[in-house]
Amino acid sequence: MAAAESFGLRRGAGARARRKAKEAAVGAAARALFYPTLLYNVVRSKVQAEFRWWDEVDQFILLGAVPFRRDVTRLQKLGVHGVVTLNEPFETLVPTSVYKSRGIDHLVIPTRDYMFAPSLVDISQAVDFIHRNASRGRMTYIHCKAGRGRSTTIVLCYLVKYKNMTPTTAFEHVRSKRARVLLTRSQRKVVQEFSTKVAGTAAATSSSPSGDAVPQTEDGSGLPGVVREDASLPSHTATPSGPMMKKMLACLLPSPTRSGGDSPSHADLRAP
Repeated sequence: MAAAESFGLRRGAGARARRKAKEAAVGAAARALFYPTLLYNVVRSKVQAEFRWWDEVDQFILLGAVPFRRDVTRLQKLGVHGVVTLNEPFETLVPTSVYKSRGIDHLVIPTRDYMFAPSLVDISQAVDFIHRNASRGRMTYIHCKAGRGRSTTIVLCYLVKYKNMTPTTAFEHVRSKRARVLLTRSQRKVVQEFSTKVAGTAAATSSSPSGDAVPQTEDGSGLPGVVREDASLPSHTATPSGPMMKKMLACLLPSPTRSGGDSPSHADLRAP
């Protein structure tokens, strides 16, 4: 028994070490690729009218790429009163102090680029931040580096919780507004998990004798909402999967175009 336990501990330690090594490798590559890919996005936004820096998802949500300092005034004029940043510090071009000087609230959720997703706790914090602004008639700008994956994850979860959308419907809606959004396996997975969490809380609330008791999550926030979709998935991990370099260079490739009113496949939100 002792030998088996020792083997299990060594195996777990080995898995953690490999995961940390992968995270470190991706982090180093993300740093190396940040400015080249940022420059690519800037150039493409200048030569392609449809390649916008940000897009309006609904009346109170802007989804887009990392803002420059000069963009803060433009965002303010658009009615933005809150910004959710999913970038790591080396990717962040506008400090909180600049937003604060313009009366803009700034929520920072550092999330590694390429194959990673924010945690459920961070997602809950972000979607509630967006909802507080929306309930006051204020717009929020949600961004990562390119406005494709990390920031889209947050927007989808907001639509799931506060607009009663399924993950698939939310993705279809967002992609109709910003065609180049693209989720990694871990991001699809955490959106499904968040949907399941919201659905479970709603079911528990509806079965409560009083009908008004909202169970609390591990971060202390209730999650009202109804999602009619079976999204049972294994626990989310931040371990990257798939061919690493192929995914890291995906931002340099044009997004596939769709004709007319064609909607994205429902498989876009399901792990392969």
